[in-house]
Amino acid sequence: MSGSRFKYSTQLFEMNHLLYTAMIQKSLRDGTYTPEQGNKFLIRERGKPRYITSNTMADKTVNHITSDHILTPVLSKYLIHDNGASQKGKGVSFHRRRFEAHLQKFFMTHGSNEGFIMLGDFSGYYANIPHGKCYEVLEHFLSRSIDSPDVLRMTLGLLAKMFATFRVDVSRFTDEEIRAMYTGKVDQMLNLHADPTTLTGEKFLDKGVDIGNQNSQSIGLIYPYRFDNYAKIVAGIKGYGRYTDDFYAIAQDRGELLRLLDGLRGIAREFGLIINERKTRIVKLSSFYRHLQNGYSLTETGRVIRKMNPKSITRERRKLKAYKRLLDAGKISYGDVENIFKSWLGGNYKRMCLTACPATAPPDI
Repeated sequence: MSGSRFKYSTQLFEMNHLLYTAMIQKSLRDGTYTPEQGNKFLIRERGKPRYITSNTMADKTVNHITSDHILTPVLSKYLIHDNGASQKGKGVSFHRRRFEAHLQKFFMTHGSNEGFIMLGDFSGYYANIPHGKCYEVLEHFLSRSIDSPDVLRMTLGLLAKMFATFRVDVSRFTDEEIRAMYTGKVDQMLNLHADPTTLTGEKFLDKGVDIGNQNSQSIGLIYPYRFDNYAKIVAGIKGYGRYTDDFYAIAQDRGELLRLLDGLRGIAREFGLIINERKTRIVKLSSFYRHLQNGYSLTETGRVIRKMNPKSITRERRKLKAYKRLLDAGKISYGDVENIFKSWLGGNYKRMCLTACPATAPPDI
């Protein structure tokens, strides 16, 4: 309930907290618990539409317990150190520090910036995770770490029911089109403008996980684990890192990165993922490239040049001009505008310096 007590559904749940908890506990014990689909609402992130799912308070309670007490402690043991998203003590700032540390480590090892970096990501990552393969991966790791048969059975049962809520209604498509969806890319906004009468519930696509479900974070972290292990262990590239669907790899030889990319393509086909070939590229470390909305370059003296994406500043300027028009019209107060800008500044002020530290040994390499 923390952080959402202003919502009516949260307040109603809190008023009858003990009763709802007893009902959830009873349904879990007798096996009648079934999660609901949740409410999907549309947002636009930098102009790109996305569906976000808001679960009921009862389902949020079960998801929190499943994620915090089972999935997170079990799956975190099988993640590489440089997998930095959605984990305690990690995050985007951690990942950016590790990215800069790998650049500096390369210079300290080779004494120059004559190397290459591969930057890539997955295309439609969450919307294209196949349920069968993903459930197989989760079952593999959970069965290795959970000693209690009852806890393992209940957890796998909850995950199976959760995947059932992720299914997409594809009743309006032919069988040939549905088969093509399993092997090709599926757009998350598949049914955005579809006629509701065509979504009859006769056919479902077992592909994709909901953004907004807490368990989806754990799924996004662990599912491409073979990518991380292949790059770090098989290919032996220490300067590799992944942040959900964005990954990078640093090497002295361009051919080494090309061989790595070929291996990753094979793993992607096996796991039903799609590497975004348009965005995946190999460039020189001395050139200018962007990763997680920051621009970077490694100079010949070992200094890492870091610049904030100018589009982020332009976007904030436009927002401030729009807020000024609302302020003049009396629709918003100056204090609200100031708080909005402080919120943006608090998340970006650490990215506004032009250079990172010179090449000295980072403490966490």
